Amino acid sequence: MTGRIRSSVLRSLALGITVLALTVGGATAGLDAAVAVEDGVIKACRHKSGVLLIPSAGKTCKRSEQAMSWNAQGPAGPAGKDGAPGKDGAAGPPGPGGGLTKIESLDGIACTTSGGAQGTVSVETEIDGAIVLSCDDGGAPPPPPPGAARLVINEIDYDQVGADSGGFVEIYNAGDSAADLSGIALVLVDGGTAAEYLRRALTGTLAAGAYLVVEVDPQNGAPDGVALIGSGGGLLDALSYEGAIETATIGSTTYNLVEGTVLPAATADSNTVVGSLARIPNGSDADNAAADWAFTATVTQGAANVG
Repeated sequence: MTGRIRSSVLRSLALGITVLALTVGGATAGLDAAVAVEDGVIKACRHKSGVLLIPSAGKTCKRSEQAMSWNAQGPAGPAGKDGAPGKDGAAGPPGPGGGLTKIESLDGIACTTSGGAQGTVSVETEIDGAIVLSCDDGGAPPPPPPGAARLVINEIDYDQVGADSGGFVEIYNAGDSAADLSGIALVLVDGGTAAEYLRRALTGTLAAGAYLVVEVDPQNGAPDGVALIGSGGGLLDALSYEGAIETATIGSTTYNLVEGTVLPAATADSNTVVGSLARIPNGSDADNAAADWAFTATVTQGAANVG
């Protein structure tokens, strides 16, 4: 028996085959770490005695042996739990120094109010130490330069006693030079959709101190609005009545129709009393709707407003 085993081993070595100590039908195997793995697969030859033989490179199993193969590594298992967070890294270098060293440095810089007016920043410190920043427009805007036109929406009648009819919007040239109306449009805005629902293109010229009455029937508010759009697309003037329209879509541009403080909902046209909304005094424009507009029982279509 000893001679037969020795002879078999010698014959295997001569063929360049490595003998493994494997239990073919079992779950364990002793495999040298130097065994070559080809494309992740281990190949072996099963001898009729039950011994597995690993062929050397370039060798194949004999006809009397059974060729076998198996993966060197199974599929990856599920990922484990995340490890504990690492320590914080070192602090980065300090950033470049800014120009602001104290909050008071903001006082007097330019700003834009919620109504779109230009103003300056005011910094105030309360008794409890709280710092309050505000954008002040400095009151009424300066008068237009000599020889300039200034168009304003001056009066609107959108609600009449009984059935609505005979509505209008009045435009006034508060400047001291004639206004070219080419390319300017009067636009009515639906507060429910914040989109324009009617547009009237203006033509001709409007003399200084003169009035232009556009016969339209604006909607009855809650809210609704009217805007005067310049030839270049800029907002010349606007009024949002019976509520605020701050994101009106006119054409492809969004406009805020609230100037300064929104006109109180109680300041509205009436369907029980003849009247209109008007700038009082006539043509006054401090970019503050709550201060500039009022209800008047005297409709002055095409003439100066009276309170």
